[in-house]
Amino acid sequence: MKRHLFILALTALLAAGPLMAGPIDLGADPARSIVSQSAGQDTVPDNDPRLAQARTWLKKASQATGEGEDFVAAASVKLARYLFDTARVRATALETLEGLATYAPSGKPMGETTNAYFQARRTAPNKTHAEAMAALAARK
Repeated sequence: MKRHLFILALTALLAAGPLMAGPIDLGADPARSIVSQSAGQDTVPDNDPRLAQARTWLKKASQATGEGEDFVAAASVKLARYLFDTARVRATALETLEGLATYAPSGKPMGETTNAYFQARRTAPNKTHAEAMAALAARK
């Protein structure tokens, strides 16, 4: 019974999590900030392919969820932090952004996808991004 209550509370927290992601300031270029944080670099060159990919994913996730790109970027950062804080899983915001962009169903709340990615990453045998993405693909 306690486990069910824990899962219910966790699901509610994850669903509400993106709504609280607004205060995270990623500056004028959220894609650059996500790549910079994920790579552990202060600056990212304009020709870095990860930058173009992050912009594409931000646009795709934004269109699917109806949220702004800043909001999606902040949710990605928050989800990566939440994974580490709760499950000690080292995830980057770029990885969580890919999960959101790839598996966010059109017209559905972003919280559903963040919860699905969290659960897939947390329960994966080695807790890797590839395993989480494979689990999400199998679920679809």
